[in-house]
Amino acid sequence: MIASAFLHATWNAWVKSRRDSNAAVACLVIGAGFPNLAVIAAFGWPAAPAWPWIACTVTLSIGSLTLLAKAYREGDFAVAFPMIRGAIPVVLVLAAVPLFGETPQLAGAAGVVSVSAGLVLIGWESARRSRTITMRGLGFVAAAALITAASVMMDAKGARLSQNPVGYAATIAVLNAVAMAALQASRGHNVTRMLVREWPVTVYAAAISSVSYQLFIWSLQHAPVALVGAMRETSMLFALFIAFFVLRERFGLWRWVAVALMLAGMLLMRL
Repeated sequence: MIASAFLHATWNAWVKSRRDSNAAVACLVIGAGFPNLAVIAAFGWPAAPAWPWIACTVTLSIGSLTLLAKAYREGDFAVAFPMIRGAIPVVLVLAAVPLFGETPQLAGAAGVVSVSAGLVLIGWESARRSRTITMRGLGFVAAAALITAASVMMDAKGARLSQNPVGYAATIAVLNAVAMAALQASRGHNVTRMLVREWPVTVYAAAISSVSYQLFIWSLQHAPVALVGAMRETSMLFALFIAFFVLRERFGLWRWVAVALMLAGMLLMRL
């Protein structure tokens, strides 16, 4: 799961480095569909019981992207993104008990809360400096976190019923690609031209994203949902290390406290 988090941070950093990040996100999602067609050809489709969960996951993914866009219009990315990601593990802990009968041990629950606290602290620190998120924006943040957490729950259910987690993850990627291409076309974008213009993201970042998602789905087969979700959000920790060591960004006290909280959370979840 740590490998998945690192790859997740890598493709996010790649996408954010592009001049048109919205187009880059679209090309990432669409581009991931092509290699996953080959994966489906090799591993086959998931079993029939997984398909209702697949439909739910794809629908929720589209809704989550829509809410994310609205949240970013109401506040800076640096504020909204960590707040959304920070809320997800806590929602997963609460939902996993009735849905999966997964009650985390004390150390695991403390680790999840610690990771979430670190993420929210990053968002709070950014908001404190920039004061660039509205109350409406916070509402979109909460809604996006709930829908994203619900999507993870659908993934966990679907992957465990699929009898073919590799084919399950590939099917999700292909259907997301079709949905994103249709959405971009409906908005008047030339999808082919966009994919060619952003070809590094379409090819390389999409491949990294696909591997990250496969590892995530594999992890859902072997560990409690809440812990997998929390470990995935430690991708923010890798993103911070990239920002500090590669991009030479300066960190204040609160950001270092956030890093310490996330590292402590990772250690607690390993106990």
